[in-house]
Amino acid sequence: MNKNDWIPVKERLPDTELSNETSLRKEYKSQNVLIQTKRDEIFSSYYIRTTYKNNKYKEEIEWYAHGTGGRRMSVMSKVVAWMPLPELYTGE
Repeated sequence: MNKNDWIPVKERLPDTELSNETSLRKEYKSQNVLIQTKRDEIFSSYYIRTTYKNNKYKEEIEWYAHGTGGRRMSVMSKVVAWMPLPELYTGE
C-alpha cells in the first residue's frame, strides 16, 4: 500500500495510544491524519475512542478537527477514509 493511498475506515482506523483512564472508562487518541467524509470534505483530524470498563455502554469513536484558534471541533459528517499526513513543506 502506498503512503498516499486512502484507507477505508471500514478496513481499519489509525493507531491510538491511551490518553486518559478513569475508574469507569479508557480513552485512546490517534495522531492527526487526513480524513475524507461522506460529503467529500477533507480535514486534518484525529479521533478519540472511548471504551467502558463495565461493558454497560457501547464503545464510542468521535472524530475532531482543529478550528479557529486551535479549538477542538467535532467532525459532523461520517468519516469514510483516512491517510497519514504528508510531510510538511520546508521551503526551497
